[in-house]
Amino acid sequence: MRIVQTNEWNAASAPQNYHVLTYAEEGFAPLNIHAAPYRVSKEDLVAFAQEVNRNRESGSLFPRVPLSAVPRTVIRDSQDTHALARHILEFLAVNFEHIRATALVCDFRTPSLGSHVLPAITMALRSPTASILNDVVVLE
Repeated sequence: MRIVQTNEWNAASAPQNYHVLTYAEEGFAPLNIHAAPYRVSKEDLVAFAQEVNRNRESGSLFPRVPLSAVPRTVIRDSQDTHALARHILEFLAVNFEHIRATALVCDFRTPSLGSHVLPAITMALRSPTASILNDVVVLE
């Protein structure tokens, strides 16, 4: 698995085989940025973010859009590495079983990464369900 950390990413020109994992916050946030090329309506994004946050579990817009999210609280309100890793692992299990994406973009910027984010991603990527991934891009 190739892991790249970068601060340069253009969602509009991203390769089609990438799936994006971000956090469920609607507004001027990564969720909106990555949904924009797919013309997801504001109402749909609001409903998706509310559902993920209400259920306190990862969710996905797949197959309509290659975009998934963890609850906002594990990025904005907490520095708990293990809590974030658990939600990333939830996504990885769904990806392994259903989505089958082999390239992943992790965008948890707020606008920068919290100190718990990289350790959580690293921890989660040790899972056997991450074995399907060939490329992981972590946006800083």
